[in-house]
Amino acid sequence: MYTDFMKMAEKNPFFADYSKMMGEFDPKKMADEFAKMTKSFDMPKFDFDAVIALQKKNLDALSAANQIAVEGTQAIAKRQAEMVQQAIEEASKLIDSFSKMDNPQAVAVAQADILKASFVKSVDNTRELAELVTKSNTEATDALNGRVVEALEEVKTTVLKAAKKK
Repeated sequence: MYTDFMKMAEKNPFFADYSKMMGEFDPKKMADEFAKMTKSFDMPKFDFDAVIALQKKNLDALSAANQIAVEGTQAIAKRQAEMVQQAIEEASKLIDSFSKMDNPQAVAVAQADILKASFVKSVDNTRELAELVTKSNTEATDALNGRVVEALEEVKTTVLKAAKKK
């Protein structure tokens, strides 16, 4: 049984004699072989300056898109604050007018009119805020999309230029 196991172990790479294999391993010889092999390939020179310039433009575009997004967020917050202020002023006026009414039916009619007007105003405000969000997102996305198209064109030009140098 032991002899059968040893015969099987000789064919199994997990039981190989690694000390013999490592003894024959020569890293210098391997590096020399790799160098000989790569000399036969005609590799283009890598233009690091072009890559750095391209990345700088990408970061500038991201910064510009971020600035657009921040300005959009600020505009939305400002408009929301204006809407809240306007709602508080209107509510104050309504409370004052309700306090002067003696007839309960008149109060009920006024409340129904106020609810209707408030609902319409709320829908209009929501639509306005959605349009502001859409405008801000579109401007930021357009800035990034423009840069992506420009970057792809720059990569294409750089590759073509490197191919001509061969």
